[in-house]
Amino acid sequence: MKKLLFALPFTCLLSLYTSAQYQNNVSEFADKPADSYANFKNADGSPGVLIWGKAPLTDFGSRTFTMQPKGIRTLTQAPPPGVHPRIYFGPAELEEVRARVKNTRCGQAAWKNILCWTEMMKGRYNDKADYAQPDYQKGTFGGLHGRVPLYRLSIPRTKEAAYNQHPLAAATYKSLIDGTATNFPAYYWNTFSLEAFRCLIDNDAAAATQLASAVMTAMKIDQAKRDSVRAAKHITKPNEQPVGVAQLAFTYDFIYAWLSPEQKKAIHEELANCSWSHDNYGTFNGAESSRGNWATFSYWLHQVLSIEGEPGFNDLKVKGMYRGWRNLFTYGWFESGATYEGEAKNQLGMDGIIPFAKRQQMYGFDNLAAHPHLQAYAQSFLPHSVIPSQNGFIRYDLLGGSRSKVGTPNVCDLLGLKYLFPNDKHIDWVYRLLVKDDYSNVPDRPDGYFNALLFFAVFATDFDADNNNPEALQLSNTFFCGERALMMTRSNWNSKDALMLNMHTRQANGGHPFADRNAIMVAGAGRVWSPVQYNAFENSKQSVLTIDYKKQSEITPGQMLAFKDSLFATFCTGSTKYVWDWNNMEREKPGGKGYYTVEDVLQNKIDYPKNGNWELEPNTTNYFSYLKLPYPYLNVPRSQTPHWVLPKGAVRPFLRQPNYPVQYALRTAGIVRSTNAYALVMDDMAKDSALHHYDWVLTLEHDVQIWKTTKQKDGQLDILLTGNDPDQLEGWGKDSLPALYNGIPANNQAMLLVRVLNYNNQNDTLQPVINEWRATAPKAKDLPVRRLVIGADASKAAYKVMLLPYRYGMALPVTTWNKQRTLLTVKWNDGRSEVIDFSKCTNGNQRFSISQNKQTFYY
Repeated sequence: MKKLLFALPFTCLLSLYTSAQYQNNVSEFADKPADSYANFKNADGSPGVLIWGKAPLTDFGSRTFTMQPKGIRTLTQAPPPGVHPRIYFGPAELEEVRARVKNTRCGQAAWKNILCWTEMMKGRYNDKADYAQPDYQKGTFGGLHGRVPLYRLSIPRTKEAAYNQHPLAAATYKSLIDGTATNFPAYYWNTFSLEAFRCLIDNDAAAATQLASAVMTAMKIDQAKRDSVRAAKHITKPNEQPVGVAQLAFTYDFIYAWLSPEQKKAIHEELANCSWSHDNYGTFNGAESSRGNWATFSYWLHQVLSIEGEPGFNDLKVKGMYRGWRNLFTYGWFESGATYEGEAKNQLGMDGIIPFAKRQQMYGFDNLAAHPHLQAYAQSFLPHSVIPSQNGFIRYDLLGGSRSKVGTPNVCDLLGLKYLFPNDKHIDWVYRLLVKDDYSNVPDRPDGYFNALLFFAVFATDFDADNNNPEALQLSNTFFCGERALMMTRSNWNSKDALMLNMHTRQANGGHPFADRNAIMVAGAGRVWSPVQYNAFENSKQSVLTIDYKKQSEITPGQMLAFKDSLFATFCTGSTKYVWDWNNMEREKPGGKGYYTVEDVLQNKIDYPKNGNWELEPNTTNYFSYLKLPYPYLNVPRSQTPHWVLPKGAVRPFLRQPNYPVQYALRTAGIVRSTNAYALVMDDMAKDSALHHYDWVLTLEHDVQIWKTTKQKDGQLDILLTGNDPDQLEGWGKDSLPALYNGIPANNQAMLLVRVLNYNNQNDTLQPVINEWRATAPKAKDLPVRRLVIGADASKAAYKVMLLPYRYGMALPVTTWNKQRTLLTVKWNDGRSEVIDFSKCTNGNQRFSISQNKQTFYY
């Protein structure tokens, strides 16, 4: 047998080696320590050691579900170890990849972007060439014309050589090839992988050989810099990542056939020595606490897959990353498809799901695209999150928003979903909105946590040009998540002027949350009026009701109390009483002295903060949840919450302290699909019998202003809002707020009627006002928020507000109260009317009914 092994080619030898390794479940790294993502320490604070062989790789927690493989593309499995390319595709698929690049509109757009980068790196860029068209840059950044932001290459520019035929770029690349370079722009690593892919697609052996030499020089330069830093800081542990990170891995993978034996050995050693030691999030921590978006950082995966099965390859790391991905979908996504941490910070990591799916036979993995939570997100949440005007998405929490350039889903995730679900019309429609009809939103950059441009080139897929009617998708008007406490509802799917109203009570805190319990979002008449915020943590910067200018905790849960959905009307009710009653905080052991355990909590061995009357939070996740599920982890007191990143056994207790207790704090919000759809928002709050100040806040896009205010005889108040920029002043700044709108709106201009039907107010000097609110203790990048504020001084708040987006020139409804102010009649100019019965709305009870002709909506 020994003679046979030595006679076999290197790739066959590796195949036998790896096959035996996997079949016997033995790994050369089983007894080696991992560099923990959490800088692990034991409970007592002593240095901790995590061993790869003891990672709970098959622990997927208690939550059960059934994989749904129907509709998923069958993938060619990864080639045997030692065969390249292999990360995204194998040699047998190369012609398919070439065809996608050359023959799809998506691939052609990606290819043009790649050529812009590679030609610029080599000093041959020509902004008049076909690959540079159309010109998206339009002379920015010192005369840049073309499709992509080439200024990121950091090549010095002059008037004579701004970008075209740049001599310094040519000289830099030549010096890398001939080995004389002593420095180079770091961004070249991102471009190396693009050039490697281009060489593979074009079968350009000469250019690949030059690239191999350039990579060797760049690698030696960066290795020397790294070694110098390690020596100065006395670092002895293994390097966490190779130089060039995942870009080196892709370069090695694509030009492997053109590397000399010496080059293969050198690059392999860099990848092997620097990719085995550091675990990714989700490998060692408890399954049911795996909710962090760090799990899908695919650059860790791509590095290790580049040497899959070769000496120095850590198969346990791959299995650990698979566990992290899978548990994230189980516990970081809800059954409805909504997420725990917030859509803007999360990503599916489809550039990892596809490589995992191509290794089902090798590792026994399930295809994670079959996870029902992922599919619910893709097929239900994402289309429901589309703004009716179809130029933006709703994304919650830090980095979220509701404008077209912020808060959009990860376009690579949508490409991956489109590729894996080629016939799914819901995914196809959302994918089309993201890449745009002309594919102008195909990624134009190769940097970041992953190489988005490269991913698009490999899996380039066109949308269905005929799938442009969302009404044909037969989506429900309403999305509701009973675990997260989120309602997104709209009047219809057949008009870009449709009304959309969201209410976010937030029972699940998520990561990077705002104090936005019961906050609403409003869109209609072709635009957003009241957005979801991008970076606004205080409750005063959310569309909520506040009392006495007091703050709420960002992590104390609200409670959804009721929800009802029908064709005629859709409403939900949320309570923020607990949020006013209590402030929550999560407690770590101070000073990095290890972690708390359940035993510490039970024995009350918690180091409480010195300021404030803190105690353990006694309530469970199910206590707050509208949808109560039977899984044991949801019935554990939140004071025993498992730590989000440390191994099983570590807890991160929730504490609570009194905030500003109230008797009740309720909001009911929803829409009525009448002659013209409108929203109703009802707020009731009381603390005691004393006089208090209440602010009813509606956050606004930055161009919105009051056009006219009219007070009616029966106390109703009309506030007519409009704006002067349909793009909501994209890129606004603190000095660019619009002047008040003093003229007459143009016919058909978008308007918003804010009709205050009723509110208690004992201070006639208070008038509705629009202002800019800045946080009292601003966080980094905490932006000012434009707000409509309707203030009131009263012992009890009792707001009833109608919100009606419309086009200027449309007849507004007439609303009249009976003498007891218990029945409201809404009359339209087409003769139709509805009667809203509020007679049961007393002392915070928000029960009502809406009758129109023979139909009645009881709530």
